[in-house]
Amino acid sequence: MKNLSDIECKKKRERKRLPRSFAKRIIALTASFLLLTSYFLPTISSANAQDLLMRRSNDTGNWIGYLNNNGALFNQTDSVRVAPVAGAGGIWTGLGRFDTVVFGAGLWFGGLRYRNDSRLPHVEFSYNPNTAQSEFAPGSVLYDGAATDTTETGRNKYRVYRSDDLVLPAWPLRTVNGKSEYIDSVSLRETAGPMNVLGDEDIFLIYKDSDPDSISDPFELEVRTRASFWGKGLLKDVVTVEDEIVYSGADTIFDPVIAVVVDGDINNPDDDRTKGVQTEGASATVFFTNLSTTDPLLGVTVLDGQSGPRRPNSGITSLRYWDRDSDAVTDSARYALLTEPRHDTALSVVGDARIIMASLSQTPIVPGDTLYFNYALYVQPPTGPALTSADSVAMLQIAQTILNHYREGTLPQLQVAEPVQSHPSIAAFPNPASTIFYLMNAPSGAVLYDALGRKAAEAESGPGFATFDVHALADGIYFVRYAATAGDGGDSTAVVIRH
Repeated sequence: MKNLSDIECKKKRERKRLPRSFAKRIIALTASFLLLTSYFLPTISSANAQDLLMRRSNDTGNWIGYLNNNGALFNQTDSVRVAPVAGAGGIWTGLGRFDTVVFGAGLWFGGLRYRNDSRLPHVEFSYNPNTAQSEFAPGSVLYDGAATDTTETGRNKYRVYRSDDLVLPAWPLRTVNGKSEYIDSVSLRETAGPMNVLGDEDIFLIYKDSDPDSISDPFELEVRTRASFWGKGLLKDVVTVEDEIVYSGADTIFDPVIAVVVDGDINNPDDDRTKGVQTEGASATVFFTNLSTTDPLLGVTVLDGQSGPRRPNSGITSLRYWDRDSDAVTDSARYALLTEPRHDTALSVVGDARIIMASLSQTPIVPGDTLYFNYALYVQPPTGPALTSADSVAMLQIAQTILNHYREGTLPQLQVAEPVQSHPSIAAFPNPASTIFYLMNAPSGAVLYDALGRKAAEAESGPGFATFDVHALADGIYFVRYAATAGDGGDSTAVVIRH
């Protein structure tokens, strides 16, 4: 039997060894931390050493749109576990200053599955407008579980691609048999077909819900997203987002619903309002500030509702908006929010507004299905405080035009009538105009175009001015284009028509 002094000596020896053991553990933890963060921090040593969780932005057009490959779009959040940094996501510079228009956007997915012999609702989101977090992951991410596919192949698949990247790996979307197709194998991309891009600059990323993460019982979805930006014309103020959703789960998902959620912040996030505008064939939501006559307008429109092979396009079945303090927080409440057949069109209250445009289908999702859901964001300058009737009409017309050209494959036709800064000595009077307006000090050959680049009227020239008869034109924003001086590339003046 050991005596007390032996026991005390043993404890002293253990206490002496503890700092060394503790130091070793600290070193090991530090090494693990550095190894882990090497997946997330920017790397410049190799073109193929990409982050697993990446955030990149475009550099063309009037947008600065930050996209994360966890599905949180237009938001400067670095991680699904880290609060967003100060700033904004989608920024429009069309008014000559940085105007925040979007704080974040992403997709919500919902459906009913059999659990314990009952159909139970389940909802997942790639962007939570209250927390800026995502339940999706770039794929191959170390969270609470074991590492999965942290190889170079995994990095190449889940990195964020930009179509104007000059270094390998190659752009993953190629044109195959006349259609856009994602090519997983880097070595086969070049021979599969030419690059497939929609805009002047595209961003492509993949994220999914089945890696180790906080989701309990995930759907098992992989989402492939392409955002397209343009550098001129009406499209300079537009970004389209196309989502291809691949289902690899084993369940049948009944009454599936897919939606885009947008938290629009027009500069100050607490003074925003929304209004639904719709007509036959087009539906959009407009974000605006309550009183400002200078803050831009943000429009959101769905281009293709939930659709896919052997699946009819179900279109928009619900358009909802709500304030920050009214978020649904349970699966059942979120599923009810997504599936209630309601179209909000009246003006919302002033606050931190966010919207959902949902597409509910009666066609179940079965293993192996691929679905599509596409939408567009666009911005325009206002014509008056809050949302004037002319602005509502103009924003709906732009939504309809984008939708028509998108479905017809003729979006490049909208890269015309780019407004540029007006010549200081040339002015329209009166502005707004209802019947006739005059362009003072105008050169010859002035022509009036609508916001979509279509010729609306030609001028009758007088001594030192031009006259435009606009009594028959629809309310909205128009541009008078003219050659300012000999050899000048052209200039324009914005005119508001309001009857």
